[in-house]
Amino acid sequence: MDWDDYEIYSPGVFDPLNTLPRSEARKAYERCMEQKPARIEALRELLMTNGVQLTTSDAGIQDLNDWFVANVQPDPVKAGRLTPEWYSVVHDVALFLGDVMIERCPELRWEFYTWGKKNVAYQQHVIMGFTQVSKLNQHDNINVNQAVATYGHRLVASGGSVPNYGKLEVRGTEIDVDAVVVSRPAHSIESDAFWRWVRLAESKV
Repeated sequence: MDWDDYEIYSPGVFDPLNTLPRSEARKAYERCMEQKPARIEALRELLMTNGVQLTTSDAGIQDLNDWFVANVQPDPVKAGRLTPEWYSVVHDVALFLGDVMIERCPELRWEFYTWGKKNVAYQQHVIMGFTQVSKLNQHDNINVNQAVATYGHRLVASGGSVPNYGKLEVRGTEIDVDAVVVSRPAHSIESDAFWRWVRLAESKV
C-alpha cells in the first residue's frame, strides 16, 4: 500500500459527535461538507497511486470495494480497530458513495441528523430524502460512514483482529463472545457491499 502524500482527514473535534453540543457538532458537519470535494479528490489520488481508477460506474464501485477489502488494515495496538489512516479512508469512501447515491437519485441529500439522541446517526452526516418509507419512518437515512467503518471492522475481525469482549452468560449458558466472532467465516462478509448500499438507496426513492 503506497500512501504517497495522502493527508489524514481531521474533523476538527475529538469527542464522538453524538456527545457534542449541537453547535459544535453542526460545525463539524459543515466542515465535513465544505471539505467533501477535496476529500473525494484525495481518495481518487490515493487509488490512482495504487493502480485503481475511481469512477461512479457499478464496475468502478466494485473496484473500490475490492481495493478496500484487499488493503484495509487493523490497528496494531487496538484490536478490532482500524489504523488512523484507514479511518480517514473510511470517511472519504463514505463521502464518495453518498455522492454517488445523490448523483443517481437527485432527490437525495446529505443531512445533519438531529432526530433522537439515542439514534446511532445522531449528529452525523447521513443520506436522506427517501420517499419509499412509511409515515412512521420519515427520518429514514443511510449512515454511510458508519456502514463503511463497520464493514472495515468486520474485515479485520475476519483476519483475527477482534476486541476482547470476554464471556457472557445467556440463560445459564456461558458464551465465549471472542471465540464466536473469530469463528465467523470470512465468506459471510459481502464482497460487493458498496454496490449493495447504492442499490439500496435507489430502491427507496
